[in-house]
Parts: sequence; C-alpha cells; structure tokens
Amino acid sequence: MALSTGKLGSMSPGVNNRLEPTQLGRTLPDRSKATYLYAGENIDITGRGYLKRRRGFTLAQSGTAAHSVWGDETEGYLAIGNDLLHLQPDGDDLVPTSVLDDLPELAAISYVRMPDGDVIWSNARRIGRLRGASALPLATPRPSVSPSVSLIAGALPPGRYQLAFTEVGALGESGSTVPVAVEVPENGGIRVTGLGAGTLVYMTGPNGSVFNATFTDAGDIVTLANNGPTLRSLLLADMPAGQVLRHYKGSLLVAAGRLLCFSEPYYYGLFNPSKGYIPFPAPITVVEPCESGVFVCADRTYWLAGGLLDTSPVAVLPYGGLQGSGGSVRTADGADAVTQAFWLSPRGLVIGTPSGNASNVQEHALKFGAARAGATLFREQDGAHHILAARQEAARPAAAAADAFFPVETIVKDTDL
Repeated sequence: MALSTGKLGSMSPGVNNRLEPTQLGRTLPDRSKATYLYAGENIDITGRGYLKRRRGFTLAQSGTAAHSVWGDETEGYLAIGNDLLHLQPDGDDLVPTSVLDDLPELAAISYVRMPDGDVIWSNARRIGRLRGASALPLATPRPSVSPSVSLIAGALPPGRYQLAFTEVGALGESGSTVPVAVEVPENGGIRVTGLGAGTLVYMTGPNGSVFNATFTDAGDIVTLANNGPTLRSLLLADMPAGQVLRHYKGSLLVAAGRLLCFSEPYYYGLFNPSKGYIPFPAPITVVEPCESGVFVCADRTYWLAGGLLDTSPVAVLPYGGLQGSGGSVRTADGADAVTQAFWLSPRGLVIGTPSGNASNVQEHALKFGAARAGATLFREQDGAHHILAARQEAARPAAAAADAFFPVETIVKDTDL
C-alpha cells in the first residue's frame, strides 16, 4: 500500500490524549490548520506552534533519596537523605554546603523567600530560617526560664501588677512569656531575679491590663516607670510547622494540616491562636498568593480576597490541587506587574489570576491518572514562556511525558503568562 504525506500545520494546540490518533487535526479561529500532538518527548512548542528539541542538561548534584529542590536567582536548597544542602552558584556549577544533618528522610520541605532576604523552611515537623548556609530559628526564642518575681519595699502605688518578659537577640525580639501577677501593698516594690542580658521587662500599671516596657535597677522596680513601648507579643503563639509556606501582605502563611495560619504582620514567628488562622474541610495542599488574595487548595480550590482577618473562603473550583505543586510568576515589570499563580490539580494545570479567577488549561485536552503530589516550574527560554509540570503517580497515563525526577512530566505553554 502506498504511503501518502500531508501537511500537519501548527502544533500550537499542544498535546491531546482525549482524541483518537487519527482525529488530531483542527482548524483554528483564524482558519489556519493546526494539529494536536498525541505524545511528545524532550520537545518544546515555540510561540509560532512549531516543535523544537528541548535543550539538554548537566548533572549538578546527585544523591540517594534526593528531594525538595528549591532555588531562585541567588541560591538554592536541596534535601538528600537526612541532609539539607545549600546550593551556591559558581559559574556553571553549584557548590553544596551542609546546613542541617538531622532531618527525617523523604519528609517534603516547603520554602519561601521573605522580604528580609532570609528563606523560611518547614517539613511539617520543624520550621526554621535559612540565611545562606546557616540554619537559624524562625525567631528569637523566648526566655528559657521565666524570671521570678517577689515583693520588696518601694514607692509603687498599691494594686495588682502583671509582668511579662521577652528576649532580644540577633533575630529581634522574641514572643513574651505568660504574664505573672503580683499584689503590691502600700510602700511596696517588685524584685525580678533571673533576668538575662537581653531580657526585657513589661509591666502593667496598678490593676491595669496594658503592658509597657519598664526600667529596672538591677531587677528592682520601686517606682512606676512603665512608659516604654507596648508589648506586641502578649498571648501570641509560635508559628507551627506546616506542609506549605508562603508570604502575603507582610505575613508568613503556614498550612498546618487543614489550618491556614498567618503570622502577625512583619512578626513572622508569631501568630494569634484565637483568630490568626482559617480552617478548611480537608488538609491543605496548595497555597498561592496574588496581589489581592490567596488561592488555597483543600477539598476544593478556594479564593481568599483581601485581608485574611476579614475574608471568607469562596470556592472557585470543585476540586483541589496536588501537594507541592504550587508556583507563581510576575507577568510584567514596573507598575503593570502582577502575580499569576499556577498549580497542578487532579485534572491538569490551573492558572490563577489576581482577580480570583482559576482556569484549568489542560482539562479539555488531557486526562490523567491518580496522583498524590506534583511539582511545577516556570521557565523563560529563547523568548518563550513555559510551565514545566510533573506529577507523581503510580502508573504512567497515555500523555505527553519525559521521564525525569517525577514519573510523568508534561509541558504547557501559555501565551498569557
């Protein structure tokens, strides 16, 4: 039987595994001819819809049980076994330096670059701060031993006083201790023992409730001089460890199980346990902020508009996202710059906009098997923008794929990004 050839036209529609291989031809809105790909391996689709061999790669770091790779234009981090490594670019190489060596194997790590330049990390069991190749606590620890309080002679007005203590360190001021109360009689004073070199003392007035910094003379308070700054961290709790970390409007966001916890503004290590969280019906898998709100994936995909203290979740998709698959990109420079979010759902790649709209850009063309986790990467190369998406699943579906760290990898080109 003689073979015939035909012109396929542009491959701009991308990959489609919902159609039969003989039904991949399409006519675009401008009446030009185009063809879906049934499968593709190690290729990119250019802005004009043509195929191009994907660039190769060079192994930079290897190791058994490697996972949780993160990086930006300045540095990166990688977990191998029990070790967390700092990756410093040096020309075309990456110089690894051990940061921590006591992590549980294969406990996925989430990272976020904060406005102060540090990177905060968590593996759902521990949370901390990374400064280059140094591991630091998330915030200055509270005083390890709460100072003790006793009565002495003095000139304080009589009444019930409350005292709380914080510690000042390289990471700023810690959260406060639990307040202690003391009844001061007429002609009485207060002696505080066990103060450290960096311990600050906050005190209320007689029968008062507002804590202000106060001066102590070698631990003795004999006159009312609590006219310093107000205690900001009263009754605040330490931020919990979580499975996803992000930053939004001056606060650290931590997805801890099914709770989205948010820190006090610019006080990243502490949150209000009475109101600094939003519960969801199922464990949170994706958290991606934009300028005007935050996308959260749990049992569904939700949009939290505006400030987190005065908003309610609005469902925008009837399904959630794959653990670890969230990412974002700035779409322009200067005053016109906006952040678009993206993540993998059980039905393909979703792109979220600052207006709260979430669109699945693959569902019409691709079907997927079950997956428990994923990863995404925005890439700008040769004038084209691509989102590389990888799904971790037991079986490989009939879809575009290139074996890599995850069993299945698909590439989506979205010209709106």
